[in-house]
Amino acid sequence: MKNDPTTINPKIELNGIHHIGLNTANMQQAEKFYTDILGFPVLMRTRTKGGLQHIEVDAGNVAIALFESPHLDLEQGQKIMTQKGYLHFAFGAAKEQFESIVQALKENKVNMDGELRNNAVYFFDPDGHQLEIHIGE
Repeated sequence: MKNDPTTINPKIELNGIHHIGLNTANMQQAEKFYTDILGFPVLMRTRTKGGLQHIEVDAGNVAIALFESPHLDLEQGQKIMTQKGYLHFAFGAAKEQFESIVQALKENKVNMDGELRNNAVYFFDPDGHQLEIHIGE
C-alpha cells in the first residue's frame, strides 16, 4: 500500500514535543512570571553558544525554553501573529480551578486578553506572548 495516500509511512518516528522556545527581553521578569505566577519549576539554567542566558521551565508535559534576547524587537512579530493570526500557547487545567486561576492572574496584574470565555482565559506574558489556560470538562 505504498502508493495509497491514506497510508502514512513515516520516515522519522518522533515521540512528541520536547520544548517550546520563546524569546524574552528580560530573563528575571520572565522567570518570575513562569515560576511565581504560573507555578512552573525551573529545569535548567545555562547559556547558549552565542552567550544568551537560557532557562527551561517544566510546564507539565512539555518544557518552555526561555532565551534572553534584550535587543530583539518582539512587538511587531507578535502583533502580526496574535492580532492578525492565532498564534498562542494553551495550558490545561481542571474546571474546578477556573475561578482561582482567573483570580490569581488578576491579583498578579497579568495583562488579560479580552473577556473570559466559557472554558478559557487568554492573557500575555511580560514579553507579549499570548497564552491561554484551557479548562477541561
